[in-house]
Amino acid sequence: MRWDALFDDLESQLASATSAQQESEIRERTRAEQSRQTLVHRLSGHRGGDVGLVTRGGRSLTGTLTTVGAAWIAVLAEGRSVLVPLSSLSSLRGLGRSVGPPLSGVGARLGLGSALRALSRDRAQVAVWLVTPSARYTGVIDRVGADFLDLGLFSSGDERSVRDRDVVTVPFPAVDTIDSAGSSG
Repeated sequence: MRWDALFDDLESQLASATSAQQESEIRERTRAEQSRQTLVHRLSGHRGGDVGLVTRGGRSLTGTLTTVGAAWIAVLAEGRSVLVPLSSLSSLRGLGRSVGPPLSGVGARLGLGSALRALSRDRAQVAVWLVTPSARYTGVIDRVGADFLDLGLFSSGDERSVRDRDVVTVPFPAVDTIDSAGSSG
């Protein structure tokens, strides 16, 4: 009988050690998998959900995450669409634990310039907020280069032609957010 108790004890210790080793391996694999996730994965897993964000320029927005691009997101906040470069994000709230698939195909190649060219093509009136707090320009995107945009400026009620407008060139790293027409942040 003494031998039975000894073998039972050894068997219990082995089962405990095996269980602890398996749990440790699961935790390590989970950490390794999480280390490969990008912010785009996290954001794409939350598409359609509510999100709060703060930008490097100090803007605080809350809205619905509508689109996730390779280098930007779009949020519907207070009835306007807001384009936010990922490089401008300071913090995010409300993402939960969900993770989406990596972007693939065309979506993986659509950077900030692609989104801005669509706005330029549509001749949409936008407000370009700069990383410098409280700096904002309103107008129409006239041209989008590899790393800059040209914004044709006008004041409210300005009916001048495109040729007569002042133009400001904004490097992409200076862009904090871009709001849709009629927005006032």
